[in-house]
Amino acid sequence: MSGLNPNTVLVRYGEIGVKGLRTRRRMEGLLVRALREAMDHFGVKGDIEVSDGRVFIWDPSSIEGAVRASTRVFGVKSVSPAYAIDFSDLEDLVRKAEEFFADRVKGRVFRVRARRAGVHSFTSKDVERLLGSKLLEAGALKVDLENAEYTAYVEVRGSRAYLFDTIIEGPGGLPLGSEGLVLVLFSGGFDSTVASWRLMRRGCTVNLVHYDLGFPETVRVAVEVAKYIADNWSFGHNIKLYIVNFKGVARIVNGLVSPPYRTLVMRRLMLEHAENIGAEALATGESIGQVASQTIRSLYLISRGIRIPVLRPLSGSDKDEIVKESMRIGTYELNKKQVEVCGLAATPTPRGSPDAFEREYDKVADVVVPDPVEVDLKSKSLDEILRSLGL
Repeated sequence: MSGLNPNTVLVRYGEIGVKGLRTRRRMEGLLVRALREAMDHFGVKGDIEVSDGRVFIWDPSSIEGAVRASTRVFGVKSVSPAYAIDFSDLEDLVRKAEEFFADRVKGRVFRVRARRAGVHSFTSKDVERLLGSKLLEAGALKVDLENAEYTAYVEVRGSRAYLFDTIIEGPGGLPLGSEGLVLVLFSGGFDSTVASWRLMRRGCTVNLVHYDLGFPETVRVAVEVAKYIADNWSFGHNIKLYIVNFKGVARIVNGLVSPPYRTLVMRRLMLEHAENIGAEALATGESIGQVASQTIRSLYLISRGIRIPVLRPLSGSDKDEIVKESMRIGTYELNKKQVEVCGLAATPTPRGSPDAFEREYDKVADVVVPDPVEVDLKSKSLDEILRSLGL
């Protein structure tokens, strides 16, 4: 193995690059802020610089830590640990690149991929041909442009080049904070977790509200999942969790509302309550047709009268897709512990009558809901939060 090791981390973004100049600069600022917070969280030091469509983390105290931090930041398309060199001409560039890659390609089928930004006296193909020739002389087995077992990447930007062999996927999307504040009705199960993550990926700052129906273990799991999201994904936003005692509401609904409409009425009451907590939009983990309370008719009845948008990021997703995405997020093991409960002794009708729904809703429209308990997820450890909640 070559003695030359990566000394910087090259961070790429996607959608940010197609924005207008002012929006792009704002989003780059949000991205850098989130990167700094993520690096602090993972105990990594290093200087961050934005230049010509790239973000560079210079001389990080830990390359692996900087990569890990970067791949948890929304807006990051991909990341590469890289060895940065300055060069004077093509020959100097190829000589230094050969020194970096020579031991890495020995006995291997390889290819060279080069790209340039700036004005040079050579092309990307010139770099690929000349460096490929030198690496064959250095002991590489052969060149295969389609089925290589090793790829030597060279990115030339002005008089500096970045040499790397690894591209690690980031979450993509837009930087956290580039869109508005959304309050997610959050159970801590697969659906509400993935819905929250997808909204964050689109730049939304997200807060969470959990409606406690009298099952302490479900509240505990919701707190655990929310804490994981805060610690591992919410860089750039001080995410909050609101816990609302809804046990009394459930008892009243069970006592007064006709069974086919109980779940729908409860969902409406939750949305109306959440609307008053404060956000530019609400969101749920509902997926069209997944259960009777998530048919188009049911979603229509539940949302009528809500004054702000109700977003449903999972509308077109099936359960297998949602569960798979929870694995990517890292919450699968926590999510699967959650038991979905509604606190109601009834099965909802999939095609309720609007008039009948409104009559049933009017029976409990004035129910009083206690003020929520606000949890600042980043300021305390999970154990401290659970103790403060009596869990």
